[in-house]
Amino acid sequence: MNTIGPMSQRLELAKEIQRSRAIQLDINNMIIAGEFQIPIHLGIGHEAIATSLVKILDAKDKLLLTHRNIHYQLALGASKNELIDEYRLKKSGLAGGKLGSMNLMNPKARNIYTSNILGNNLAVSLGVGMASKIRADGGVTWAITGDGAIEEGIFYESVLFASSVGLPIVYLVENNEWSLGTSIAERRSEINLKTFARSLSVDFLYLSGNNPENYVYELQAARKNVVQLSRPLIIEAVVHSLGGFYKEEELGSKRYINYHAGAIRVGPDSNNLFERNSSDPLFVVLDDLKLGK
Repeated sequence: MNTIGPMSQRLELAKEIQRSRAIQLDINNMIIAGEFQIPIHLGIGHEAIATSLVKILDAKDKLLLTHRNIHYQLALGASKNELIDEYRLKKSGLAGGKLGSMNLMNPKARNIYTSNILGNNLAVSLGVGMASKIRADGGVTWAITGDGAIEEGIFYESVLFASSVGLPIVYLVENNEWSLGTSIAERRSEINLKTFARSLSVDFLYLSGNNPENYVYELQAARKNVVQLSRPLIIEAVVHSLGGFYKEEELGSKRYINYHAGAIRVGPDSNNLFERNSSDPLFVVLDDLKLGK
């Protein structure tokens, strides 16, 4: 594993990822106990990309999230109690108990918009990016989406428009290869984002391995190019949602279902909440510190 930066940065990133994982596990236990009345989409296994992105955000940048946003809220500094109270729809919550989980945003932390409607934030990003360009404020609009949402027409329309008028927008696609309970192989043909980006003269960046130091380095360079060139960028970040399980099928067979929402099942037929390989960002940072690379 190649790492970049001083030990202090590595420790800081590792602590942030550990914090995000620990809080999400606590919230998962509360979901199991039936303490919330709203749907919650955990991001266990997605921590590296969120933590790394937040580290490189500029004061003028804007972040537009989707229904799975807890890992970004934690990276932006939301406390455990603020999230729990918001999920309980209490006034002491992060958004005063008005937004719950799937629409939760935090404007004070540059997260100006979040939508539970698949692909909705992509269209909104165009207006935000246009405003930034008109003001010439040097800000970048970051629209977070997933491999399911890129099957929506609005993704292609948004990238085309952003490229046509030169908007400083980054479309960050978290690709866990699943949409609800259906894998990419089961539901559609391959979408080659690199080829699509090239067809519109849009830059492309592929991130995998869950090494947050490397992600910080790559994202910093990518952001700089977006500002200097005033044109959009597509990032495909490979993530692995921990917490999948096996479902009994006919004739005694079992089918693997990736985690989507709600409580993560813990048991012999479930995926571990910690994996000893690069698919788990927590393992990556702990292994890195252990080996002293």
